[in-house]
Amino acid sequence: MIQPTSLFIGLRYTLAKRRSRSVSFISAIAMLGIILGVALLITVLSVMNGFDKELRERILAIMPQVSVYYPANNNEWPNIREHIVSQEGVGGATPFVELQGMLHESGATQPSIIYGIDQKYNNSVSKITNYLDKNTLTLLADSNSTIALGVGLAEKLNIKSGDKVTLIIPQLNKQNSRRTPAVKRLNVIDVFTTGTELDHSLALMGINGAAQLSTSPQGITGLHIRVNNLFESNRIANQLQSSLRQDLFINAYTSDWTRTHGNIYSAIKTSKSLVSLLLFLIIAIAAFNVVSTLMMVVVDKQSDIAILRTLGISDRQIITIFVIQGTIIGIVGTIIGVALGVLFALSVEGFVAALESLLGFSFLQSTIYPVSFLPSSLQLNDILLIAFASLIMSFIATIYPAIKASQIRPAEALRFEE
Repeated sequence: MIQPTSLFIGLRYTLAKRRSRSVSFISAIAMLGIILGVALLITVLSVMNGFDKELRERILAIMPQVSVYYPANNNEWPNIREHIVSQEGVGGATPFVELQGMLHESGATQPSIIYGIDQKYNNSVSKITNYLDKNTLTLLADSNSTIALGVGLAEKLNIKSGDKVTLIIPQLNKQNSRRTPAVKRLNVIDVFTTGTELDHSLALMGINGAAQLSTSPQGITGLHIRVNNLFESNRIANQLQSSLRQDLFINAYTSDWTRTHGNIYSAIKTSKSLVSLLLFLIIAIAAFNVVSTLMMVVVDKQSDIAILRTLGISDRQIITIFVIQGTIIGIVGTIIGVALGVLFALSVEGFVAALESLLGFSFLQSTIYPVSFLPSSLQLNDILLIAFASLIMSFIATIYPAIKASQIRPAEALRFEE
């Protein structure tokens, strides 16, 4: 139990002016280090959490979480879909046609992945409609000569909604086993912006129009599936593959998002861990500056400690005085750091966007990064963990100087005092 005397003296030592300016300076540096370390760690973790959230809620909400592929001559997809959606963990399924081709216009050519999507079931799997005009899906379904492009593709081809574009799809000629291109002129009815890397590679057509350009105009490529738990997608994909082969005798194979976008997720997690470790070390260094501060305070207050000892203050009370003083530095630094960190985390997205607008330069480009803006997602668990770690390190840093203070002998300390 902390005695009132120890608490009172510890507070007085913390708030009183130092005899030595260097002690005050080092004390301020120690507190500033804790403030900056805590604030930076909260901000950086919020940004990392933002990338993680955007990957899950934006990219993986548009792209398939699990894909089931099967032979194109198997056109019994309604029965297959019913079987898939009845499986545990599956939230929805929609047929699709997948094409890989080239878009050409005005001398520019860009590779693209073209998905033929089904208007009826697509919304049960993908949130792409959040980024499309309200009539786009209907127009894609009604015409086999329409296409919607990501804004990155449209900019590189220098086209806009209402223009035309040429789609070139390589096809295998079964007679001579050579690839001959299928060429079709399409009307661009929509240019969508997701703010992700998909803007530079994704194009959408109606499922019937895309099927006509595939090697099997009567069939589909497979089904896209939404799962209830993203981190169960690999297990569900394997389960579906076994189920389709055993129950429906369909030679299907599956793929999930961990194969297509797992490298991005792993990179985010690894970066978060490494950056967190580095910033925790910064906090640790700042916290252990408290050791230097308190050691200098001990030297500065030797005569005071000696007088207290002659008045009957015990070793335990001396230790408590300096533990209180160092802990207060940690508490104040942590509180201010948390406040600044929360403020930075809440404003960093808007600040960077305003800075990009002012400079006319984009710091994050979706051709390189998963998203084209700096996301931030503040989480209470991170704040509590960082604050707790900062306080613990500050407390540990007080122990050695406090013990050294308790070992000061009054006669030796007062020997050279005038």
